[in-house]
Amino acid sequence: MAKSFNQRFFNQDNAFFRFMGVGFDLIELNVLTLVCCLPVVSAGASITAMHAVLWRMVRNEETYIARQFFDAFRRNFKQSMAAWLPMLAIGLVMAVDILMLGSLPASLHTIMVVVLTVVGLLVAACAQYLFALISRYRNPLGIQLKNAALLAIGFFPRTVGMLAILVVFALLSVRYFLYAIPLLIMFGVSLPQYCCAWLYEPIFRRIDQQQDR
Repeated sequence: MAKSFNQRFFNQDNAFFRFMGVGFDLIELNVLTLVCCLPVVSAGASITAMHAVLWRMVRNEETYIARQFFDAFRRNFKQSMAAWLPMLAIGLVMAVDILMLGSLPASLHTIMVVVLTVVGLLVAACAQYLFALISRYRNPLGIQLKNAALLAIGFFPRTVGMLAILVVFALLSVRYFLYAIPLLIMFGVSLPQYCCAWLYEPIFRRIDQQQDR
C-alpha cells in the first residue's frame, strides 16, 4: 500500500508535479517577458513571444521556455514592434488625459472617464488577440489587426472573460502593490495571460481546423 502510494506520489506525471512544473515555467516566462519589455520599444515582441510559449503550454505540447521565447521574439520582432508602437502612443495620450482629469469640471470629468475606460478596454481587447495572432500566423499587419478586431467581436463572451481576468489582476496588483512585488516579478504577466490562453486557445484551434480542410 505504502509502496503504491510512493509510486503514485513521485510519479512525474501526477497532478502535483504537473502543477509545480507549470508554476516554474510561468516564473521563467514572466522573468523573460519583463526583462525583454524593459527597452519599452521591444515590449510588443516580448508579449508576442510570451503568447508563443503560452499556447503551447495550454496545448500540453513539449515546451522549452527560453528557446521558444527567444525564437519567437526574433522572428516576430518587426511586426510586433509595428503593432506595439501605436498602442504605446495611445497609452501615453491616455496617461496625460488621466493626469488632467482632476482639473476638469465635474460633468466633463465623468464623460472623460467613460471615454478613457471604453478606449482602454477596446485597445486591450484588440491587443489581447493581436499579439497572440502574430505569435501564431504569418500575415501582413493590416490583416492581423482586422482579424484581431473580428475575433474580439465574434467571440465577445471570451473577450469579456479575458478582460475581466486582466482587470482583476491589475486592480489586485495596484491595491496590494507593496506586498505583491515578489509575486508580480514571478507571475505578474505570465499568470493572467496563462488564464487568458485557456480562453483564446479553443478559438485558434478552430481556426487551425478550418485551415486544414
